[in-house]
Amino acid sequence: MSRRFAAAVALAALGTCLLVVQVGSARSDATSGGTLNIDLSTDIDYTDPALAYLSSSWELEFATGLKLLNYPDANGPRASQLQPEAATAFPKVSNGGRTYDFTVDAPWTKFSNGEAVTAASFAAALNRIADPKMQSPATTFLSDIAGAQAVIDGKATSISGVKVAGKHLVVTLTKPSPDFLARIAMPFFTAIPVNLAHDPNGVLTPPSAGPYYIVSRTPNRDIVLKRNPYYKGKRPHNLSGIAYHIGDSLEAIQLNVQSGRSDYAAQGVPPTAYAELARKYGINKGRFWVKPQIAVQYVAMNTEQPLFRNNPSLRKAVNYALDRRALLTQSGFLAGQRTDQILPPGVPGYRNAALYPLKGPDLTTARKYAQGNTRSGKAVLYASNRGASPLQAQILQFNLKQIGIDVETKLWTRAVQIQKEGTRGEPFDLTLEGWIADYPDPFDFVNVLLDGSTLQDANNNNYSYFTDPKFLKEMHRAASLSGAARYKAYGDLDVQLMHESAPWAPRAIPTNRTFFSSRVGCVTFHAIYGVDLTALCTKSAA
Repeated sequence: MSRRFAAAVALAALGTCLLVVQVGSARSDATSGGTLNIDLSTDIDYTDPALAYLSSSWELEFATGLKLLNYPDANGPRASQLQPEAATAFPKVSNGGRTYDFTVDAPWTKFSNGEAVTAASFAAALNRIADPKMQSPATTFLSDIAGAQAVIDGKATSISGVKVAGKHLVVTLTKPSPDFLARIAMPFFTAIPVNLAHDPNGVLTPPSAGPYYIVSRTPNRDIVLKRNPYYKGKRPHNLSGIAYHIGDSLEAIQLNVQSGRSDYAAQGVPPTAYAELARKYGINKGRFWVKPQIAVQYVAMNTEQPLFRNNPSLRKAVNYALDRRALLTQSGFLAGQRTDQILPPGVPGYRNAALYPLKGPDLTTARKYAQGNTRSGKAVLYASNRGASPLQAQILQFNLKQIGIDVETKLWTRAVQIQKEGTRGEPFDLTLEGWIADYPDPFDFVNVLLDGSTLQDANNNNYSYFTDPKFLKEMHRAASLSGAARYKAYGDLDVQLMHESAPWAPRAIPTNRTFFSSRVGCVTFHAIYGVDLTALCTKSAA
């Protein structure tokens, strides 16, 4: 689910690892304390770590969660390297790379309700995610933990491959996994109290053991975070509190941040405003920031609905008919670069294949593929009702009209769009979507977004509902590999998927454009989590 060159930013500089760049006001100009006011145009999906999967949600989870391993809030190369957090060290690995033994000992923190953090806190998180009642989107990341599938299928109540012995959390996999440590560092696997309710609607204010905790949440209105009084760890916690206000228009949010009434436009400003902000404040000089992302934006085609089911020719026609230039232009100044592939630059295995037109539609070829394959000639498109999305929906509607498809557009708030398109059987044919990497590995794009073997009733990320057995076999084979062979297999699979089956019409690699008030300093950007809220500070008066 959506979590997220030209001119001033070069995407190629991202490399193949996480990028964290600390910039902004010097610490000598900073003060500790105060409340950061954040504006959200639409509500996040969840504050429950087992369910939260929007970019705004993960930004919050990075500030509240305590994990076995985490990335440091730091500058330079060290920031891209995992380090122990609640674990005392990296795990001992045995059994041919299949068993991981973590020692958990974190006396310097407790949950915000005063409960101690133990190895059982992490076992509880894993078992709660696997509970089919939760319908957690994180079940994809449990697939190689021994016994997890039995719980997901309702045949067991706890994961046999997850054991607690005193301070030890022992996780046994069914096969060696080159990305297991990166996965276990995701916010899904944050420590939780062992008795946290298994509520498929999510717990609004789950106790947390990180630098901050959620004091209150009123859906569609506000979220309040405060410092965790029990946290004495090494991560920064400069602000006394963080207050989210939800529901203003992007235009109002821009004015709020410009005037200092609010401090951070967490879901952006109107697309037409970015050029003005760049002229007024400069780029990466204090208030307006443009940073690369490991991300992709795309049009997903629902292969379980009659229009696109077993119809790769029409899916290819959409790719040829798409006006990627016009779609990206609607997002405004420095929005990103066009693409026609699943993997973005910065992910190991990516190679530029030039599969579909990037400068404008090729209607001659599009009509050739569409001829005889338009079926009902009608499609339902889901899109967000904010930002550039309504205008992009109009462009897509016009593009598909040229190949004989009449598109009915349905606009939703972002959280509702995700809830609906993630529900299996929901009657849509196309949806405008985007994805920011959970961690920089091709599995996180190809398998997480297109592996039909992990589909469930709700909270799906595979919005194409793609289940082609041939490609599922290739996805699973690629996931079992490591090193150069892994990345080559995924690079080939990316090209083959889009050339032969085209479950998506990829369209852009976006940037992260961020606008702050004049009082915000100590700005730190993370390629996965966005703005590092724990590191932010307020500037002292001149």
